[in-house]
Amino acid sequence: MSDLDARLTAALRADAPSAGDLRFRIGVLARLEKRQFRRRVVQAIAVAVVAGVLVAVNAPAALVMFPLPGLTIETLPGARLLVKVLRVWLYP
Repeated sequence: MSDLDARLTAALRADAPSAGDLRFRIGVLARLEKRQFRRRVVQAIAVAVVAGVLVAVNAPAALVMFPLPGLTIETLPGARLLVKVLRVWLYP
C-alpha cells in the first residue's frame, strides 16, 4: 500500500459517521415509518366507517329502487360521495 492509499484510507475512516449517528438515523426512519403506517390505518378505518354508514343509510332505498328498471346506482343519496372518497383514498 502506498503512502497515498494510506492517507486516503485514514481520511475516509476519520470522516465516517459514528455508530450512534447510525442508530439515530435508523430510529428516526423507524418512527417516520410507524407514523405513516398509523396514518394509513386510520384512513382505511375512516373509509370503512363512511362506507358502512352509507350502506346502512342507503340499504332501505336500494331495496326499494333496485327492482325498478331504469334507475342507476347514482340515484342513491350517498353514492357519489362514496365514489369520490374511494377515488381520493385509492388513487392519491
